[in-house]
Parts: sequence; structure tokens; C-alpha cells
Amino acid sequence: MDRWVGIDEFVAVAVCGSFTGAAEQLDTSVAQVSRRVKALEGTLGYQLLNRTTRKLSLTTEGNVFLSHAKHLQHVLDDATSALRQRDAEPAGKIKITAPVMYGEQYIMPLVNKFMSIYPNIQVDMELNNNQLDLIEQGFDFAIRLGNLKDSSLRARLLAHRQTLVCGAPKYLSNAPKLERLNDLEHHYCLLGKSSVWRFLDEGKEAQLHVKGRLRCNSGWALVNAAEQGLGLVQLPHYYLEEAIENGALVEVLQEFEPESEGIWAVYPPRRYLPTSVRELLEFLAIGLGRN
Repeated sequence: MDRWVGIDEFVAVAVCGSFTGAAEQLDTSVAQVSRRVKALEGTLGYQLLNRTTRKLSLTTEGNVFLSHAKHLQHVLDDATSALRQRDAEPAGKIKITAPVMYGEQYIMPLVNKFMSIYPNIQVDMELNNNQLDLIEQGFDFAIRLGNLKDSSLRARLLAHRQTLVCGAPKYLSNAPKLERLNDLEHHYCLLGKSSVWRFLDEGKEAQLHVKGRLRCNSGWALVNAAEQGLGLVQLPHYYLEEAIENGALVEVLQEFEPESEGIWAVYPPRRYLPTSVRELLEFLAIGLGRN
């Protein structure tokens, strides 16, 4: 029996949670899906699914086999991609996830421009500040900001971000001196998710616990608060550039700026990226300022 028979159907059932959903996804009948999954179980010699009239679930063996089955699908996709002409015009669907603010302001304008150049491209973008499972949810790649955790995913550096400290001129004119990092103890600091600010002091990373009257998980809200003179703010440069350019904010403590961090595209470990994904990554790298 063909060793590939039933793998697509099994994965679809596992992901959709039902034979009906899998049949709709694969554009086939429920009976066909059921037959092929049973054939796969017969070939393997293990039951992969617990079937009752009210509930469908994976067996222990099914859970073990699922990740391997998904890997087999990727391998087959890679083999197919390897046979395609590398200079083929990008086409097809690309599924992406990115952080909300950065995705809205920087990634989507470039994606939209890419789509206007290549009319046969379709994009499914999910803006989400949570780190989603790329393989489980079928994403082609994700945009990640900052230092990457150890992972089996592959990564491409697209650009850098620099963290700055800024304050409004009216705040700074009446505030205590601000020459050394310890001077922050005497200042109001506008806080995001963390009360720890990072710096580089004499070539070594320094982390300071700061305090203030306002905490908010929105970078734009903190920029506005800083412009209103409520205190100092530490944020990535792309939040602050416009306010610095128009004089609403002034950068301080420049000599203590931490090392820049990466802006990355991460993707599952596939040997051959589809032409559409490869071209979009190159387009983003150029658009974000890294050739």
C-alpha cells in the first residue's frame, strides 16, 4: 500500500477536530477521509484516533505521529518546490503573523505594496502580540522583535531596532540633572509591561529598576504621555522618531544606549522556501532597510 495514503487526511482530521471539517478542507467526502485514515492506521499497525459518537480525540500514538506527519508534508512540499523554476513569478497564499503595532505600521504597508506588484499573491495576516505556533497553525513565517529564544525555527534578520530614552523639553527643563544612569532615581519614568530599563554602561549591559506615576501596555500612549511632560520614556526608535524630529521629545542618555536588537522573520525549518515566501522576505528586508 502507498505509504503516503491517509497522511493528509489524518493531519486534517487532527487539526480540524472532525472528519466533516477535514473533508471540507480537503474538498472530498467524509467517507473518503474515514477510509484513508483507517488505511493509514492499518499500515502503521496503531490506532491514531479515538472515535465515539460524541467526541473525536487523538490517541497517544496519534499525538506522537502527528508532528512527524506534518514534517512529512513539509518535506513533500519542499521536494515539489525544488522542482519549480526559481525565477517563477510569486503566486499563491502566504500566511503570516506579526506583532500588532509593528505589523500595522511597518509590515502591512510593505505587504500591501508587494501584493500590488504581484497580483497572484494572496496574504492571510494575523496581527497578534502572542507568539503563535507556526507549524501547528500553518504560518509560512512570523515577524519577531528583539532577541530570539532558542528554537528549532530558522530566522532571517530583516532590520535592527534601537532603544532610546526621551523626554519633553518642558519636563527636562524643570527636572533634576540627568547625566548618569543613577540620576534616573530622581525622575518620573513612564512604564510599559516591565519596570526594568536596559542600558550599556562602559561596554557592559546594565538593567535598572525605574519608577513612575504611569504604567501602560501601549507604546503610543506612553509617547503621548512623554509629550505631555509626564516623565521619561524608553521605547524602540520607531515609536519616537517623529516626535524627536518635530521637537516634541528630546533624546537623553545617548551614551548609554543598549545594543541594537534584531527584527526577524522566523519560519519552519524547510530546506526550500516557496518562491512567494522567499521573494516577500527579500522585499521586507529591503523595505525595512537591510539589503
